[in-house]
Amino acid sequence: MLGGGVTISNVQFNGGSAAVVNEQVGSFTDPSSFVGLGGGLIMGSGDVSMAAQANTGGGSGMGGSGNMGSDTDLASITVNQIWDEAVIEFDFVPDGDTIKFNYVFASEEYDEYVCGTVNDAFGFFLTGVNPAGGLYAAQNIALIPDPLNPGQYTTTPVSINTVNNGTAGTFGTLATCEAIDLNFADYNIYYTANGGNNYEYDGKTVVLEAKAAVVCGDTYHIKLAIGDGGDGAYDSGVFLEEGSFSSAGVSVEAGIANGDTLLYEGCNSAFFAFSHSDTSNTFVLHFQVAGTATNGIDYTFIPDSIVIPVGQEHDTIFVNPFIDSQNDPNESVSILIIYENCGGWDTLTASLTITDYNPLSITLLDDSINVCLSDELSLYLDATPTGGLPPQSIIWSTGEVTEDITVGTPLENTTYIVTISDECGNPASDTLVAYVQCPVEPANVFTPNGDGQNEFFTVINLDDYPHPSIVIYNRWGKIVYQMDDYQNDWDGTHYKSGKDLKEGVYYYIITPNSEKYEYTEHKEEELRRTLAGYIQLMR
Repeated sequence: MLGGGVTISNVQFNGGSAAVVNEQVGSFTDPSSFVGLGGGLIMGSGDVSMAAQANTGGGSGMGGSGNMGSDTDLASITVNQIWDEAVIEFDFVPDGDTIKFNYVFASEEYDEYVCGTVNDAFGFFLTGVNPAGGLYAAQNIALIPDPLNPGQYTTTPVSINTVNNGTAGTFGTLATCEAIDLNFADYNIYYTANGGNNYEYDGKTVVLEAKAAVVCGDTYHIKLAIGDGGDGAYDSGVFLEEGSFSSAGVSVEAGIANGDTLLYEGCNSAFFAFSHSDTSNTFVLHFQVAGTATNGIDYTFIPDSIVIPVGQEHDTIFVNPFIDSQNDPNESVSILIIYENCGGWDTLTASLTITDYNPLSITLLDDSINVCLSDELSLYLDATPTGGLPPQSIIWSTGEVTEDITVGTPLENTTYIVTISDECGNPASDTLVAYVQCPVEPANVFTPNGDGQNEFFTVINLDDYPHPSIVIYNRWGKIVYQMDDYQNDWDGTHYKSGKDLKEGVYYYIITPNSEKYEYTEHKEEELRRTLAGYIQLMR
C-alpha cells in the first residue's frame, strides 16, 4: 500500500515481527473493481482468502486465531470483547504536510447485525505531532466524511453501526445506533450492499479516504487494526488501496487515458495528473515541459503551470499527439516539477512516450467479380486488414464479423462492403461488386473456310451482356471490322467491302456495355487493357 513521499520503518504484526505469513493479511487484485479498488492489501478478522468466495450465504467466517484480543486502541472503539485481531503498525516520515490513503471496509455482519450487540471493529490509529497543536495519541483517522461539507470529516468512526443502509438490522435496535450518533441514517450514502457474487462480504463502504495533517520530516506511528467484536463469527475485512499511503505535498502522474501502454499519434489521449495536499488556498504549480517531442507541434500545447483552485486537490492536463506523415522513432514528453520539501527542494518527473500510428486499412482481393449462376453455388470473399491498433472489429454489409466469409450466390448484381474499426476509432472499408454475368472469354483462333466448323469469331458468355460492341484491327492498326451489337457472327470479312481478309493475327477490343464495364471516355484505356486481345484467323 506504500506510495510516494513517505519512508517507513519498524513494521510489526500483532506486536511482533512482521516477517511472518498469516492468513489474516494478504494482497488482493480486483481488475473489475467490484470492491472499488483495483488491488492492494487486505486485512481481516479471519482468513482473508474468504473474500474471494462467491457471496452465497448470509453469514460466513473462516479461519482466524480463535483468541480474544488485547489491543487497547482497537478495544477503545467498541464495548465488545475483541476476537481474532489483526494489527499492522509501523513508523513513517512524511515528505509533505498530509498523510492519506484509500480503503474499503466490508463485513458479513451486514445487514442483519446493524445496531446489534456485536460490532466488528477496525481503526487506523495515528500517533505523533498534530500541526494544529498538541499530539495525536492513537487518534483514529478512519472517520466518516461529513455529508454536508465535502473534504471535511465527522468525529464518528467508520463501523457497521455507523455506515449501513440507515436502518436497524434483524438483530439490532435503532436506539443502539442513535446512542452512537443521531445522524447515522445520513451516512447511508457511504454504504453499498453486495448485489452479486463477485466477493463474499454482504456489504461494504464506498471507497473512503483516511487523512490527517502532519509535520513534514517528523516521525509518526500508525496502527492499522481489525478484529471480530463480541464473538469470533462472521468475518469482516478492510481493503487498503495499493500505492495510496502517501504524503507528497506535490505529485504528478502520467498515464494513457484508455489504459494503453503507448501513446499513438492521432489516436489515443494521455494525461498528466497533478495533486497537492494544501487545499486551503489557490495553488499555482510551475513545471518545465521537456522531451524529444516538440510542445505544440507534435502534441497539443502544454503550458508551464497549472492553477488548482481552493478546495481542490487534483487537476489534469491532457496530451493529444498529432498524426504526421513522418516515420519517426518513439518520441517523449516529460513534466519536471521543482518543489519545496521539508525546508529543502526536490524534483518530480513524469514522462510519456509517443509512437507512430500505422493507419488502419482493409483490402478485398478484387473490386468486382463475375458470377455465373449456372455453376456457382457460393461466393467466397477474402478481406485483408493492415495497420491500426487492437482490438479491431470487422463487419460486412451482410452482418458477418470475420475477415473471410462465404455467402450464397446472388441472384442479381450485389455490392458487398467490409468495414473495420480499431481502438482509435478510425474506420476503413472496401467494396466489391458481384455482377451476375459470366466472364467474357474470347476465342483465340477461328477458321472461316466454309467447312461449317469454327466459322465465326465467338466470344463465350457474350449473350450475358446487352448490346456489346467490338472493333477488330489488322496488324497496321487499321479497322477491318466493327459492330455495335455484336452477335458472334464475324466471319473474317472486311466490314465495308465484304471481302475475305487474309490469314493472320488481328487485334480486338470488346466493350460489353454492362454495368460492370460501363463505357466512358475516362475508362477507355482501362477497357482496352481489360477486354482486349489477339485473334488468329486461319482458312
